[in-house]
Amino acid sequence: MEHQGTRTLHAQLTRMNLVLVLATALLALAGTLLITLRMEHQSVDLHLTESARIISQLPQARQALEQEQSGDLAAILDEIILQSPEIDLILIGDTQGCLYYSKDHALIGATYGSTAYHRTIQGEMYVVEDDSLEKADRCAFAPVYGADGIVLGFAAVGIYTRSTLSLTLSTLAQFLLIAVAACALGLLLSSRLSRRIKAALMGYEPEDFRRLFHRQQEVLDALEEGIVAIDRSGIVIFINESAARLLRLSDRLDYLGRPVQRCDKHTTLPRMLRTGKPEYGVHVEPPGGGQVLSDHVPIRQDGKVVGAVAIFRDRREVTQMAEDLTGVQHMVEAMRAYTHEFMNKLHVIHGLLQLKKYEMAQTYIMEITKTQQQAVSRVMNQIENPMAAALLVGQTSRAAELGIRLVLDPGSHLSRKDQFLPSAAFVSILGNLITNAMDSLNHAARRDKEITVSIRESEEGLLLCVEDTGPGVDPAVLPHMFENGVSTKGEQRGTGLSIVKELTDLYHGQIRVESHRGVGAAFYVTFHQAMEEAKA
Repeated sequence: MEHQGTRTLHAQLTRMNLVLVLATALLALAGTLLITLRMEHQSVDLHLTESARIISQLPQARQALEQEQSGDLAAILDEIILQSPEIDLILIGDTQGCLYYSKDHALIGATYGSTAYHRTIQGEMYVVEDDSLEKADRCAFAPVYGADGIVLGFAAVGIYTRSTLSLTLSTLAQFLLIAVAACALGLLLSSRLSRRIKAALMGYEPEDFRRLFHRQQEVLDALEEGIVAIDRSGIVIFINESAARLLRLSDRLDYLGRPVQRCDKHTTLPRMLRTGKPEYGVHVEPPGGGQVLSDHVPIRQDGKVVGAVAIFRDRREVTQMAEDLTGVQHMVEAMRAYTHEFMNKLHVIHGLLQLKKYEMAQTYIMEITKTQQQAVSRVMNQIENPMAAALLVGQTSRAAELGIRLVLDPGSHLSRKDQFLPSAAFVSILGNLITNAMDSLNHAARRDKEITVSIRESEEGLLLCVEDTGPGVDPAVLPHMFENGVSTKGEQRGTGLSIVKELTDLYHGQIRVESHRGVGAAFYVTFHQAMEEAKA
């Protein structure tokens, strides 16, 4: 994946390889060229010196300088130059600089215009740079001795400047070819390397992975569940903010790169590295107290366990959410209220029997039995769903205990079949709405505390209405009342209505609130889409 303004991995590797190859080639070229040219110059000087020595020992050269018959000296030296392309210049001169031979025959008899040959008079053999004649660059001088050992003159062998330049350029060209070949090889290797790296990165560029990493970090930190990951050595490689909060860790960065036992000394997470079997519902006791549940899951790569992840949750929140979602809490509260009210009535009966008011006790028992039967019978006749009926009976008793009258609308009806949503979800929605209404009325300073529940079911849909005579909903709270944690009843509240909203949305329902300050509030929940249609 390529992004505008961002260099791709292939481009970065190619550029780095080119820079590396070129820098290496330039440094190697400079150093090696210097050494090579020096060695070449030394070789050329040695060859020139040896050639000058050989020519100075030619009998024809000595005879020419002694004014004797020398044979065809010019023809011999011309042949030497022709057979030795690396030699550009041969001179034979006397001690006064008068030339007896030159490649340019027109110069024979001329005087050598340089004093570079003077040292040969002393019998030395050497190489100097001399451009005084025929643009020679380097010349080797050797003395020519007579039969009596006296220096008669000199022999000079040289090369032109163009020959030296040609040697330098030839050497430079060779190294440039090597550098080009190295660059081509580097490009090929960088291309193959980039393809292998991108294949390992699943086609992503490193910049893509950097962005994905930061996004993943933000997502994991936003989770309510705590997450701790370890590598195959049991070292912590990741820990999010929720894990630090649940485990009571002061600074999570202090635990990265450390053994996981530093986070929880009783942890069984390293066991996953040996067994490779996930563990669920593990109880964790943080140092600062609290109840935490943890799930341990191994991380596998190519079939091998390379690490493990622990997911932490607050046990109290999990328990509360489970109870709210399944309606168990409402059923328990309803049964508790029903039991409490029943015990109160037993105390009355027991007192009447102790006072020997047998007829009054019998009348009281008949009355409460008849009233209870009527109340239960009315609910059971209208509400065929047993869980919903049990909830209404229990909540009626609970409301009576709080001095609140809970009334089921005579036109209410609910069948036994779960047509629009499951019984557990229905009980959770209805129970939370009734509990919310009772909380509102319980804090209200009025006598006519009443909750009316209406349930209407037909083939077209399901309507659920809970109406109370409480103080109503604060207009400032109304827009946010279904958000988790929003409540006017103190801390650790505000989850009931959020669960109602979540379940309503889950089963494609709508919820509407009507509220008037000082008059009361009404919650309407409607479902028009059956569960079979929603699944389809």
